[in-house]
Amino acid sequence: KILIDGGIRFGTDIFKALAFGADGVLICRPFVTAVYGGEKEGVKLYIEKLAAELKDTMAMCGAFSLSEITKDMVRR
Repeated sequence: KILIDGGIRFGTDIFKALAFGADGVLICRPFVTAVYGGEKEGVKLYIEKLAAELKDTMAMCGAFSLSEITKDMVRR
């Protein structure tokens, strides 16, 4: 398995990591910030934000499931 850690902050970052072959991503610092800033609600809001950004990015690229994300969908 390939897991990407470091620099993942947005749904677009998750999309790019998956497009280039990652099986998943690891996110730490933004969750620590969310916990300190808003406790459980802060974490919930951050997860919802990531999910919405990933879903929007997938829709704009024509991917309707995670398995449909390909590296051809990412440009330099």
